[in-house]
Amino acid sequence: TARTYSVTDDLGNVLQFDKKPTKIYASTLSLEEVLVDLVSPDRIVAISEMATDEKLSLISQKALLVNKKIQGRIGVEGILSLNPDLVLMQDNMDASIINSLKDVGLKVFVSNVPVTVEMIEKRILKIAKAVGEEEKGKQIVGELWSKILKTQDKLSSLKEDDKRVVMAYSQQGVFGSAKGVFNDICNKALVKNGAAMAGLVRGDHLSKEKIIEYDPEVFIFPSYDNAKYGNLEVFIQEVLNDPALQNVRAIKNNRILIVKDRYRSTTSQYIS
Repeated sequence: TARTYSVTDDLGNVLQFDKKPTKIYASTLSLEEVLVDLVSPDRIVAISEMATDEKLSLISQKALLVNKKIQGRIGVEGILSLNPDLVLMQDNMDASIINSLKDVGLKVFVSNVPVTVEMIEKRILKIAKAVGEEEKGKQIVGELWSKILKTQDKLSSLKEDDKRVVMAYSQQGVFGSAKGVFNDICNKALVKNGAAMAGLVRGDHLSKEKIIEYDPEVFIFPSYDNAKYGNLEVFIQEVLNDPALQNVRAIKNNRILIVKDRYRSTTSQYIS
């Protein structure tokens, strides 16, 4: 049975619903990750091709069940052509697109980009309310925390000095400022993020001198190369064979992890 409800997005806009939306469009992969676990595929009006790519996505099998696939990002006209009854967007997206969609009467829910698990929890619960699936949202959040607490429980005897120092590379260099989601992943996993320890500023990459100074015990590399930045395997070998880094503990002890990109940067329940 239809019921009227309202939800407030992260910009303070109140959206009113007479019934659960059935033609939902999520404009980023992280929003799609939340959406596919909240609603059935037939309630998603379209999904990105990226979401179906198992190299890039954590939801590839679920995404394949959505009827319409879209290549790349689409603008106002493309979104309007889908005739959605709810559009999920992020606050770092072009404000003119968000406003244009609102101007023609579309319901647009704008979400902050989370940088902590606590912010991800709020995102899931708010989107769950918007799509009329609050109980499902609570269930997903419960499972998220259950996995995190299970990991922390196993490592609860770790003293601060015993926590490993890790550094994560993209093909542009070491990333992971204290204000990014990777830093919170490290905190929850009870390891130390060397880049944050070195005072890395969001958007920058760590200098070689700082890598040597903070001497990480583990290097984490991506598993998928971004063609824009060249061949990933060549890049990894260049780092590992760099004469200046040979005394860094990660290289000396061969503590090298290859981790799927989405696990290092996801802002959905798949962070756990």
